[in-house]
Formats: sequence, C-alpha cells, structure tokens
Amino acid sequence: MPQTCSVNLALTEMRRAKLRFGLLTAAVALLVFLIIFLSSLSGALLRALTGALDSLPADGLVYSETSRANVQASRLSPEVTAEVADVPGVSAAGSIAVLSANATVAGAPDELQLFGVQPGSPSQPDGLREGSFPQTPTEVAVDASEADVAIGDTIRVNGSTIDFVVVGRMVGTQFGTDTGWITDQGYADLLAELNPGLPVVPINAVAFTVDQGADAAAVAAQVQQAVDGTQVLEKGAAVDALPGVESVGQTFGLLVGITFVIGVVVVGFFFLILTIQKLRTFTLLRASGASTRGLAGTVTAQIAAVVLLASAVATVLAWGALLGLSTGLPVAIEPTTIGGVVGAVLLASLGAGLLSVRRIAQIDPATAAGAR
Repeated sequence: MPQTCSVNLALTEMRRAKLRFGLLTAAVALLVFLIIFLSSLSGALLRALTGALDSLPADGLVYSETSRANVQASRLSPEVTAEVADVPGVSAAGSIAVLSANATVAGAPDELQLFGVQPGSPSQPDGLREGSFPQTPTEVAVDASEADVAIGDTIRVNGSTIDFVVVGRMVGTQFGTDTGWITDQGYADLLAELNPGLPVVPINAVAFTVDQGADAAAVAAQVQQAVDGTQVLEKGAAVDALPGVESVGQTFGLLVGITFVIGVVVVGFFFLILTIQKLRTFTLLRASGASTRGLAGTVTAQIAAVVLLASAVATVLAWGALLGLSTGLPVAIEPTTIGGVVGAVLLASLGAGLLSVRRIAQIDPATAAGAR
C-alpha cells in the first residue's frame, strides 16, 4: 500500500468517525495545554527567582564561606573585590551589594530588592530594555516587569531622604520581587544614611570574568584558594544554588512529567483499542495485498494528525490563558517551549503507537477466510 494511500485511508476514517477522534483530540489538546502552561509558568517563576544573577555577564561569583551560596546571607569586605581581581586568570571583577527594603516607587509603596553594583564591571547585568544603566549615585534602573514605573519617576527607600531617579528599565533581572539597580557609590550613600556611624559598608558578593580561553572552574578554585574566607562558584552553579530554585524546578517538573505520561498513555491505549476493534478489517486488507507497512502507516498518520491538531489548539489556549494571567511575572510562551513540548509528545505518542503496529504485524492473512 503506497504511503499516499495510507494517509488517505487514515484521513477518511477520521472524517467518518468525527466524534471519536474529536474527543481524543480534545483530550490530547487539554493535556498538551497543561504541559505548555506549566512549562511556561515554571520558566517565568524560575527567571523571577534567578534573573538578577543569571543576567550577569560573569563566569563566577564569590561569597563568604558561611553563606551557603546565598547572596543575601553573604557578607564580604569591600577589599575582597580587588583581591579577586588580582588572582591570575581573572580578567575583571565587580562588587554586588543587596538591600531588601520598603520603598516609595513612583509615589506608591512597594517592596524592593535593591542591588548596588559597579557600572561597566561583571556585576552590571545585561537586559537593558529602555534608557540607560545608572552611572551616578542618584540614578536607578528597574526591572521592566514593574510596568507602573517609567523613566523619570523617583524611588525613595523608607527612612532615607535620597531620591533615586529612574533612568533605565531592565528585563529578566528580577530577584524574587520588584528589583532596582543602583551604583555601588549610591548603595554606600544609602546604607550610610540608613545606618549612621556605620564604619564600613559591606558587600554581599563579587562577580568576576576569566581570561579568554581560561577554564572557569579552574579559575574559581584558584580564587577560593587565594582569597581567605570565601566560597566560589561558577555562575551556573550559583544560580542553581539560590533558595527555592531546586524545589520549584522539581515540583513543576513532576507535574509536567505526570501530565506528559498521561497524554502518551491516552494516545497509545486509544489506538491500541481502535486497532483491536478493526482487526477483521485489517485482516481482510492484508489478505487483499495490503502490506503491514502500509497499515502501520495509517495508524501513524492518524496519531500524527491528532497530536499536531491538538497541539495547535493547545497553543492557542495556552497563549490566551497566559495573556490573561495576573501573576506579576513576565510570563510568555517561548517558541522553543512549544517546539520541545510538541516534538516530545509526538515522538512519545508514535512510540506508544508501536503497540498497535505490533498488533497489526501479528495478523495472519490466511485467516481472512474466517473473517466476517
């Protein structure tokens, strides 16, 4: 049986059994919708938790050795930045300081994570969407997810008299909540005002880049050995070690995995039952000269049609659901997410369809005489 005949036979049967295949398509669409929705939501949540560090153009991060790779729990002397920069293999280093504060943002109260970094260093994040990155002590850039803040607005931390003027909007630089970026000098001025008599303004971490061609892991080990009292991680490991990242990833991964397995099982068993119901028809077709390959192609074409149609419906549903979702997170459906989900579901469903193909392959054309 030619391939075109297999496809025509598959589509003809689907047209004649609209209700049966329609219900299957709806079930698969719902499951694919859940996978895309949960994957997109988990990605947005993880980006909101890790964006501040993940957006740094750094190869590694230096913490205090007792911080357990928690940037907010880390405390380092400002001199550590220069010590890290002097380690062989390090090309540049920049300090990072973090302050969790209540503030007035564009005239409204807000909770803010305020990062003090050195402009032009590895501690300055990528992701500028609009305006410029702060260069003076009274300028601030905010994450673009804070839609109510515009360039020219002011931010004042409670208990301070310093008005930071918004000069830039960032994207993908959140740290769990609304996030602002100021210069290291602006951070020092703010902390000195909030804590009169503070002898020294500590930093929380140091971001560094390595020389071109150097091994980041090897340089990180050299930094930890050269600078006492520090814990040094490559950037990827530092991002993964942030509080909440592992639990969020495992929770959503489990939900997506269960939904994926259910979808594949539904498709596999549906076509297996359908194949068993049509064994007499398949037997007659085999006796009339149809090949096992051609009949298997019919089942394969039906599986592909159901999954692809269901995926198209699921993508539209997920886009609409995420568009109307009010979470405060920059949630979006990435083309790579859609492609990955659809490809995985299609391949797994075709794999499950091998049960039906195997059943067809066991048909003995000689039994056609007894087929009624």
